[in-house]
Amino acid sequence: MIRLFACGTALLAVVFLAAGSSDAGDKAKKKVKNNQMVKGTIKLVDASKDLLVVNQKVKKEFVDRELSILDTTEFVIITGGAKKEVTGKEGLRLLAGKEGSQVNVKCDKDVNVLKVTVKVKK
Repeated sequence: MIRLFACGTALLAVVFLAAGSSDAGDKAKKKVKNNQMVKGTIKLVDASKDLLVVNQKVKKEFVDRELSILDTTEFVIITGGAKKEVTGKEGLRLLAGKEGSQVNVKCDKDVNVLKVTVKVKK
């Protein structure tokens, strides 16, 4: 009887520990989800200043978001069926003249640009 009680108690402790670690994992996921997405169209590309200006719809109005591009910023540029992946200033150079194209920008919680995905308008 004592063994059965001890085994049941140990099993219950394992269940609680597993549930607790799941909660910790959920909290870590929430911290990662603090990344921000900027969706809109490209308004201006200035490679000399490492600047990308995106025209974004917020509620019922359009606003321009100026985003500073870092050397570590990843670019995915999709033209038709072709996909090009580059980083930093090279990505900005490829976007020159592509104003009006759809863009999705992933930023961290401090609005540092992590990844830019562009569907080039034909």
